[in-house]
Amino acid sequence: MPLELLSNSAPQGAVPMVLFSAGAFRAALEARHVMSMSDQPRASRYIEAAALLFQHTAPATHWLTLNDTEGSWQLGVSHPVTLHSFAASELHPLPPLLKARRPHAALCGATFEQQTLVLLLDAHLLTPQATNS
Repeated sequence: MPLELLSNSAPQGAVPMVLFSAGAFRAALEARHVMSMSDQPRASRYIEAAALLFQHTAPATHWLTLNDTEGSWQLGVSHPVTLHSFAASELHPLPPLLKARRPHAALCGATFEQQTLVLLLDAHLLTPQATNS
């Protein structure tokens, strides 16, 4: 089922998020920013989430298509990739000390899913740093 159809089924007041693994971490971004998902990179610009966020390599199993000012690009993520709706009260901004030391500007908050820490990402601040060919 396309992500946009799933995100429309979220309870009122909930924030639909796409959750995924990036290296050793669970991360999420708002589902409204994910245009599609594929098993191989198809865009000319792409990067693995672990490399972009944490400067470490982790093989991607899925590729999320996002948009920035230069057009479409793909973010490589790992299993499991799920859609989950969170109440706004469950989404917490980073405390000032952590925000000052975050490894990437897109890291903007945290939440928990089944007692697992999930790092929240601002899709507007994610962008591939180089064009791949």
